Amino acid sequence: MLSKGTSWQGVLSQLSEERLTITRFLRGVALATLLLPLNAYWIGVTEGLWHALHMTTLSLPMNALVLLIALVLLNRFLHSLNRRLAMSASELLLVHIGLTVQSVFIGHDQMVSLMGVIPAAAWFESPANRWQELFFQYIPSWLAITDKRAIWHFYTGGGKFYGSGYEGYWVMPAVAWTTLLMCMFLAYLSLSLLLYCRWAHSERLSFPIVRMPAEIATGQLHWRSNAFFLGFTIAAFVDMVNHLHHLYPAIPFVKVRARDRDLMHFVTEPPWNALGSTPLALYPFIIGYAYLMPLDVCTSAWFFYIVRKLQRLFGAMVGLMRLPRFPYENEQASGAALAVAVMVLWRARHYLKASFMPSRGAGQGHQSHRCGFNTRIATVLFIVSFILCLAISTLAGLSVSIALVFWVLHFLVAVAVSRLRAEAGPPSHSLLFANPQDLMLFWLGSRSFHPRHLTVLALFFWFNRLNRNHPMPVIIEAMRIGESISLSLSQLCPFMVLMAFSTLVVCFLLYPKLFYSHGATKVVGEVVWVGMDTFTRLASWVGTPSQPNIPSRYATSFGFAFTLLLSSLYHRMPWWALHPLGYLLGMSYAIDFYWLCLLIGSSVKWLLMKYAGSYTALSLTPFFVGLILGEGLVACAWSVYGLIVQKPMYDAWW
Repeated sequence: MLSKGTSWQGVLSQLSEERLTITRFLRGVALATLLLPLNAYWIGVTEGLWHALHMTTLSLPMNALVLLIALVLLNRFLHSLNRRLAMSASELLLVHIGLTVQSVFIGHDQMVSLMGVIPAAAWFESPANRWQELFFQYIPSWLAITDKRAIWHFYTGGGKFYGSGYEGYWVMPAVAWTTLLMCMFLAYLSLSLLLYCRWAHSERLSFPIVRMPAEIATGQLHWRSNAFFLGFTIAAFVDMVNHLHHLYPAIPFVKVRARDRDLMHFVTEPPWNALGSTPLALYPFIIGYAYLMPLDVCTSAWFFYIVRKLQRLFGAMVGLMRLPRFPYENEQASGAALAVAVMVLWRARHYLKASFMPSRGAGQGHQSHRCGFNTRIATVLFIVSFILCLAISTLAGLSVSIALVFWVLHFLVAVAVSRLRAEAGPPSHSLLFANPQDLMLFWLGSRSFHPRHLTVLALFFWFNRLNRNHPMPVIIEAMRIGESISLSLSQLCPFMVLMAFSTLVVCFLLYPKLFYSHGATKVVGEVVWVGMDTFTRLASWVGTPSQPNIPSRYATSFGFAFTLLLSSLYHRMPWWALHPLGYLLGMSYAIDFYWLCLLIGSSVKWLLMKYAGSYTALSLTPFFVGLILGEGLVACAWSVYGLIVQKPMYDAWW
């Protein structure tokens, strides 16, 4: 991501020279807090009400990046007036950390989805679906609203929230979910504290996502280079044309989105139609991200995506597609995610063990001092947070044993997602089926669970559903930024906790008001889908009990074992290029929308490095950064215009 003539060490050197004083730290905290209502309203309307743009589903939330760029431009103006008014690069990055933590919760897969779960059972219940007799008696009243009169205007709009009496129905769910989400956030925080020092200093992971914000804040992005201008112009032109087409259909349309072009519309005869949906998207900004990813992970991701499609083709040719879920790609991805997490923890076992040893463990002592935290405190914090999550789950209706398995699987997936971000930095990571619910039900069958247990598992499905807006990768990336600006963890961690709690409070104050006023069903999106999917899935589990799925067990075990094999080959054979993280990405839903972009970006990078040299490949990096910012800035600018005129704009992504 670095431009010609700059280096990551140069960025770090500039940041280390700027001392983040307590005054500047407090100013950064205040600014991030002041931006929270604006950020929440922007995303709440765009992603919640209109189901558009989906800025927060990206690994680097585009809304946070655009706000950072706006602050940089404002800062230059303030600097020209009075240098004392201007913020340092460290302050700007502190604000960026706050914005990214906010974006985790305000976005598409977190609070927007939760808004759909809380009232959905009451709204979609009918005599035809028999939800009342199947599971209504098991829904905890403090996690959901079951009175249809209280949520009528939530879906239809035209109602008043504050002062209507409806807000009383939301108090207990808001308190309960805020408590659970904060316990989870503290658990993610403690896990990140335990893993960060090893990842950053022993394994020296690159944390690709943090580099662009750091370059923007320090002014080392080389905005004025010809390569950047060309990439920016191409992406901005494509996005501008499509936005104008959205408003004036007579203007031509450039098909770049996944929904605009799909191979399945051209391949309709068996066995080729077994390939299923194969989008041929050409997102300029994702081609830019692909170029910036590590070449081996990027190449492995699209390679295993093609392998996944060939498995389907082979299954159709030999008759295996008669099996309901063949080739069990989701189970393979789940096994891969668990294997990645187990490998991470296994390799860190000596480091984690040394955390509790006396000071004679010099290596660990050096690292803990360097990272500036006590690993024993982090471990105690994780244990306490885990127990609190366990207690809330059992209070909701889970047995202790089921809750224990659920949370162990949940945090293993969180470790896997964090490792994926820290090492590979993909544009997005929709690990759709790598979740505890599917793993437990495929292995044991829904017949093995009481309806009360299944009800709680369904209520908890929304925060395991896609693993895109995930807090733990954001936390561990914030630690990398914090270290680069010499911000101690004793300052950074409370700041992130404050941002998380404040964001949850703001969302519960703002989002119900938006939906009661405008109506969740006016534009059917994530709020409606997640709520309906949650309880339709639950009705299927309870109404049609299933046996353990033996092929799913084998597929999960295969994905686990194959990932271990890939890791062993990758780390022991220098010529082996297939990366286990690429298998995780390729076999899951993560890259279905943009596999072709990864193929193009990695192919261009490989050709440049092989035939023009690494210096040329590095010098062309600003072109691909321009692709990212060109599409991102134009799309976000149109989104802001849509807020002003109260009209959804062109959905540039997904």
